[in-house]
Amino acid sequence: MGSSTGAAERGAPERDAAASGGLVGERVAAPLLVLVLCALLVLVQLYVAIPLVAVLGSGGRSAPAAAALGTAYSLAYALGFLVFGPLSDRYGRKRVLVPGMGALALATAAVAASGSLGAVGAARAVQGLLASSFAAVALAYVGEAFPVRWRSTAVGAISTAFLVAGILGQVYAQAVAQAWGWRWVFGLAAPALGLAAVALAVVLAEAPRSGPPGSLAAGYRGLVSLASRRGLALVLAAMLTVLLSFVAMYSALGPLLQTHFGLGHHGILLVRLAGLPGMALAPLAGWLAGHLGPARVAEAGFAVAALALVAEALASRHLAGLTVATGVFVAGIAMVVPASIGVVSARAGRLRGGALGLAGLALFVGASAGPLLAGEDVAFATLLLGLALLLGVGGLLVAASGRDR
Repeated sequence: MGSSTGAAERGAPERDAAASGGLVGERVAAPLLVLVLCALLVLVQLYVAIPLVAVLGSGGRSAPAAAALGTAYSLAYALGFLVFGPLSDRYGRKRVLVPGMGALALATAAVAASGSLGAVGAARAVQGLLASSFAAVALAYVGEAFPVRWRSTAVGAISTAFLVAGILGQVYAQAVAQAWGWRWVFGLAAPALGLAAVALAVVLAEAPRSGPPGSLAAGYRGLVSLASRRGLALVLAAMLTVLLSFVAMYSALGPLLQTHFGLGHHGILLVRLAGLPGMALAPLAGWLAGHLGPARVAEAGFAVAALALVAEALASRHLAGLTVATGVFVAGIAMVVPASIGVVSARAGRLRGGALGLAGLALFVGASAGPLLAGEDVAFATLLLGLALLLGVGGLLVAASGRDR
């Protein structure tokens, strides 16, 4: 990509927040902290499925448990982005965030009270749909309410929470289920999400609007227009591979650690926690995206993640090497997510909520396929090499989208 592309992307976020009285200086910290904590709470609900499949899938029910806990949630979550992004473009970000979080708290309590695997799947689908009211809308809020100089940092911080949830969600679910049973995984989360709704209502001010909102129908028509832009479509296709590879790798890692290395719950937790340091790259990636252009940072992240998966495959019989390579893989994903979001946001124009909804759809359609892919009868190393190839293609798609601009 030429330097003009990077400069265009660095200057592309709309400047209406600063001009219309958005958050300034000392008013940024509290909203950002609330959004980061909410991001962590919401995304944890996606990743609790990874260890809980083994708990609910005992007695040969692993496939139905994976569908109920993981796929039902992820697909509903992905499709929900198409609903809530345009809704927030029409009615405002806070007006979607607050009731969405309150309803999510109730749906999470319903999962805890479910009496059968079918009921769990239905409640998880509702939970996933309502959870999708947060991510894209929160990122759109940042793009409108935060000063320009804070936006890349804020996107990086929220993206870090999304990614940290991928590790902590697994650790939290495994620890709580082992101590008190799987229902408490959701029973403890429900009141926390209720408090998050109160915090959003108290701390956030409605984001300023640059002009009168369009009709809701126009917003949904805008999704088709956005998806047909080649520069955006290529990035969205690349984003399909990101959480697919993340969820598939971690879904296959647990059984490998247990069967090949003989690790118990404590040892598996430690290996999963080894990915946390790599998450620190997400805020740095946000900062770099603001200086180098998000597409360049995304391309680098795809390359790092793909190479790390190759290293994991080669080290799959050596615990130390496998653990280190896993941490590097997470670092690569931590670069890709905020940078890819930055690319989409920069190219969206006024339809930022809808565009980020499409990005969320791409990410979490991939996440929904991850457990299914990991459940296939494929060797761990072979699976990882296939995922590395997908990520390599993703990086090439982002590069092509940049040259096309």
